[in-house]
Amino acid sequence: MTFFIQLRTKIRHFIITREEWVVRLLRFAIMLTVLLVMNRCFGYQKILNHWWVSVGLAGIGVLLPLAGSTFLVIFVGLMHMMTLSTDVAVVALVLLAISYAVAAYFRSDDTYNMVVIPACRYLNIPFVVPMVSGLMRSIHELPTIICGSIFSYYLKIVVENASSFLDPNTDLGAAELLQNQMLNNGMFYIYLVAMTAMFLVVYFVRIKGIEHAWLVAVLSGVVTEFVLFVGNREDVILLIIGNVVTLVVGLLLVFFARGFDYSRTEHVQFEDDEYYYYVTAVPKVHIAEQEKEVKRITSETSSLPVQNLGEMQKEVQQKEE
Repeated sequence: MTFFIQLRTKIRHFIITREEWVVRLLRFAIMLTVLLVMNRCFGYQKILNHWWVSVGLAGIGVLLPLAGSTFLVIFVGLMHMMTLSTDVAVVALVLLAISYAVAAYFRSDDTYNMVVIPACRYLNIPFVVPMVSGLMRSIHELPTIICGSIFSYYLKIVVENASSFLDPNTDLGAAELLQNQMLNNGMFYIYLVAMTAMFLVVYFVRIKGIEHAWLVAVLSGVVTEFVLFVGNREDVILLIIGNVVTLVVGLLLVFFARGFDYSRTEHVQFEDDEYYYYVTAVPKVHIAEQEKEVKRITSETSSLPVQNLGEMQKEVQQKEE
């Protein structure tokens, strides 16, 4: 265990000392993943449907503010959807506009969740986003989780019915698709409830003053989502794999973001003229670094052997004479 704690300390130090570059690299990886998934799902705009274009756009997005990167991804997605169907792009734009208005009203910061959740859903790990937000962010991010879940489900049904939009003999509209396969689909509401429930469970358990709150929050969130979903999905294997990935991500966040030694918990009670105070102090896990013994060789000590050697040579010469 000591080895892992020391490893965590070194990784934390590395990230802190190079925080700007680490954040930019993480943003580049996330944006590139979203763009590649977008090309895989749609890819109808031939100019944008190249991996090297996605790499270039991700590089440009890193140089922009976070909101600029998000809007760049949205613009690329709308271009793909416009090539597929104007109705699809218009409905997507309306959903995004409403989502951003709701996020602004509730003062949500992580609006990029609304483009990350669809990519994670395609990779079968949508619950990673509410897990991370519940552990690291505030309750204000709940609107972005809900809106991102709605938008991801809309994109899912669009991808599943893309051939109908490409067929000139069919008159399927995006509004009709939204009504029949999303709003009238019970699976959509189960998915929405599961995403919301995971975020709420993880967040509220995490802020509770109990021992191992973060660990309990991760396990509770995964169990809650799995119970809500397992009875309503045919591909249980994919659901299990997605939950395992979500659990691993949550445990990694617990390990790197929190390190408490609950065996040395202290409870302190004191009062002033108006209140009684009950304080629970939980020390952080800390391992002292090994002290290195450094020996200094000064000029005086280093010259002694040379002087002795010179005297010995003179004595030998005198004996030979």
